[in-house]
Amino acid sequence: MKTRISFVFCLCAVALACGCGSRSGVKAAKKGLAAFKEGRNEKAIAYFTTATQQITNDAELYYHLGLAHLRLGNLVPAQEAFQAALDSKPAELKPSILGSLGQVAFHQKEYTNALVVLRQALAASQDDATAVRVLTTMGAVEACCKNPSLASLYYLRALKLDYRYAPAHYNLAVLYQDQHNLYAEALDSFGLFMSVADKKDKKRREVEETRIPRLKAKLERERPRVNINPNATRAGTLLQTGGNAYAAKDYTKAIKAYKDALVADPGTFSAAYGLGNIYRQQKMYAEALTYFKNASDINPTNQDSYYQAAEVAMQLKQPAEATKILSQAIARSPYNPASLRLMAQAFAAQARIPEAIAYGEFYLSLVPATDPDRTPFEKWVHSLKQR
Repeated sequence: MKTRISFVFCLCAVALACGCGSRSGVKAAKKGLAAFKEGRNEKAIAYFTTATQQITNDAELYYHLGLAHLRLGNLVPAQEAFQAALDSKPAELKPSILGSLGQVAFHQKEYTNALVVLRQALAASQDDATAVRVLTTMGAVEACCKNPSLASLYYLRALKLDYRYAPAHYNLAVLYQDQHNLYAEALDSFGLFMSVADKKDKKRREVEETRIPRLKAKLERERPRVNINPNATRAGTLLQTGGNAYAAKDYTKAIKAYKDALVADPGTFSAAYGLGNIYRQQKMYAEALTYFKNASDINPTNQDSYYQAAEVAMQLKQPAEATKILSQAIARSPYNPASLRLMAQAFAAQARIPEAIAYGEFYLSLVPATDPDRTPFEKWVHSLKQR
């Protein structure tokens, strides 16, 4: 997008070409820009409207007029101004104008139209700042359409481009809390929001005084009480026995030792994970899924247990369960390509093609061109688009 200086320079050039009437228009535009910068949007609208009576076919003038209307919630005048700006066929401003039209459609609850326009804006974006705003709006639209998986993906894509973009952190935190029931992740995202948000942001008070205390209280209530386990030493001995038996391929003995270890100490991650591996090798997938999920509950930071559980769920032809598991994994490690790839496949298995394409494309954006699996997967994603 052009700077304000170039905006004024552009108007001055118009004035030189068109004479005195345009000079008065430039004067009004300058006053409008000053009022807009100071947040006096009603005054800005008045000045910009006066300017448009003298200066026609100026995209930036109409764009700023639209922004001032949008700030005040005047959706129809904002839409008309943005459309007038777009009709001027500006090259540099086109992504920003389309993004603003998408915002208007979103506030008008015309979600299908909003997504169409926002996708056009994203495709035309030539800078990260515009793409971040567009992706965040797309996330908000998908959240309103009850598509939390797509919404969270768009927020994560926005934050991948600019990790200091406060609205994406806030929206993602709300999504984790209200639709994914991922309370620890919501608390982390609200914390990140507080660390980057402007001190004048009205949402800061809501987050600091309401959302964070409630999340902390909920997590404290649900936190397992840590007690000194007198059987921890026994669990460690059994875990070693199980590991030795597993290495010797004495799976019956290993299973018994691991299960006894979990009885002695239910927090023995390696015992649960070991049982998942043994049962998967024996193609006892239901049992494997149970223990891999148990391992994830014991140690939520271990990505591999989530991935193994999701793969087993796919083998059991339970793609919905796989997406549920992977939602947790991706929330805790957003840019893990393996999880994103499997999520795309799980959505495709449910015939949820838009989600499959979105996660597949995000995976492709993270893996290098030299990855041997990239080309066949890219062809697979392209085939989804043909459906």
